[in-house]
Amino acid sequence: MKKNLLIIAVLFLAFHGFSQGIAFETGTWKEVLEKAKQTNKPIFVDAYATWCGPCKMMSKDIFPLAEVGAVYNANFICYKIDAEKGEGVDFAKKYEVRAYPTYLFIKSDGTLFFTALGSMEASNFIALSKSALAELNDPKPLATWEKEYAEKKNDPAFLLGYINKRSKLGKSNVALIDEYLKLLPEEERTSDAVTELYQKEGYYLKVNSLAYSNLQKNRTKFLNKLFGNTDVFLSQSIINTMREAAKSKNETLLATAISAYDQLPVNSVLIQRDEIYMQYYQRTKENDKYLTHATNFCDNYLMKIPLDSIGNKVSGSLNTVAWQVFELTSNEKMLKDALRWSKRSQEISPDNAMLLDTYANLLYKLGQKEEAIATEEKALQFVDKDDKEGFEQTLAKMRAGEKTWK
Repeated sequence: MKKNLLIIAVLFLAFHGFSQGIAFETGTWKEVLEKAKQTNKPIFVDAYATWCGPCKMMSKDIFPLAEVGAVYNANFICYKIDAEKGEGVDFAKKYEVRAYPTYLFIKSDGTLFFTALGSMEASNFIALSKSALAELNDPKPLATWEKEYAEKKNDPAFLLGYINKRSKLGKSNVALIDEYLKLLPEEERTSDAVTELYQKEGYYLKVNSLAYSNLQKNRTKFLNKLFGNTDVFLSQSIINTMREAAKSKNETLLATAISAYDQLPVNSVLIQRDEIYMQYYQRTKENDKYLTHATNFCDNYLMKIPLDSIGNKVSGSLNTVAWQVFELTSNEKMLKDALRWSKRSQEISPDNAMLLDTYANLLYKLGQKEEAIATEEKALQFVDKDDKEGFEQTLAKMRAGEKTWK
């Protein structure tokens, strides 16, 4: 009888083990590649970052589903890697991870054959695996396309196929899209094929490209074709150009980005002019210039928005800038300005622990210790349990009279 019960228990555990979600490997990337070779299976990799909300949603709601696990466990060796820590940093560089979450489908020899981005419903995530398997069996791999490129790069049909192949592998195609557009007559540069390219690559454009100028010139035609993303892509192009400029402190390229911004229709603007400068000077670590534009952005824009029309985005922006000021300067006037912005953010979202924490730290840096401690204690009432330890450490430093900033 005991033996029969043991068999039943084992069967029960086995059944439920197989009915769980994706079974991710826990070893190193080298060990995962070795297991893939031994089992003759391709690899599915979830490349994530710890701060990424969509990554957390997929891990919590999609990966544990039995129907998802049944498909992925049967067809792939599955692996998760933090793309910003440990060996994940080099992994992300090698496989050109540009956003999170990125899903990579890789052969046992390390060759990437398919990739995708973002959170999605279970049905779409399962369909993704089928698309990846179809791509794995494609008789024309990327290497073949690359060999043909020099000979056929002036053929629009070939170039479009080459771009689509590269898109499936998550590779940048911005330069190739420019080549493709140059081959097209003016009237074909708003075609469905071009629209599809913008849908795939629109987030990666830069203003000094034919793809950008074509999108800007034909903005009205693309508004319906791109389902409202036209202005998003134009704004993102400006941000991408600013980021490129910041890498080499190229003020001329920054001016090009600002000039493009100034040419956008007023009703299409998705980012403020000062925000572009703020991001640039934050990246180049020119703190004084950053603080000047931060003050303009908050006092001349965010603080003038009526409270009855304000949402969480404004609250978050005020808090972000206030925290930056807290970290960057000890200038009393700037800290007092940041305190005003922080206070307004709380008027919008009074029970937000992060906003209260910013306000408390600013008070503390301004020497208002008792009020700072009281505010941080209030923040602890609303903080998530995962973040509680950090708030408690800040509170302990305040009580001990220690610095809470670097």
